[in-house]
Amino acid sequence: MDIDEDQVWNGVASVAAIGAVVATKPLVERLWKVVFRREAPGNPAHQDVTWGEALLWALFAGALVGVIRLLAQRAAAGAWAKARGAHPPSLASTRP
Repeated sequence: MDIDEDQVWNGVASVAAIGAVVATKPLVERLWKVVFRREAPGNPAHQDVTWGEALLWALFAGALVGVIRLLAQRAAAGAWAKARGAHPPSLASTRP
């Protein structure tokens, strides 16, 4: 079974994204404390957490996870281009 360059890239990008997301939770909690001057909700689904705070947590955490995932994937693409001389073929187009 031959593995093409796109499949290898998808594996590299997935590993970068997973690593970034795993490392993100402590950062999100620290930033929450800095921005909102209170502890992050440990479990936003718990009944003691208001709907407003739970939704705010979801927006805040989701946005940060998305940004960090993007940064990790862009860094992986840059490393790929440096190692291989060009970006992965699946990144050649900016539009589908």
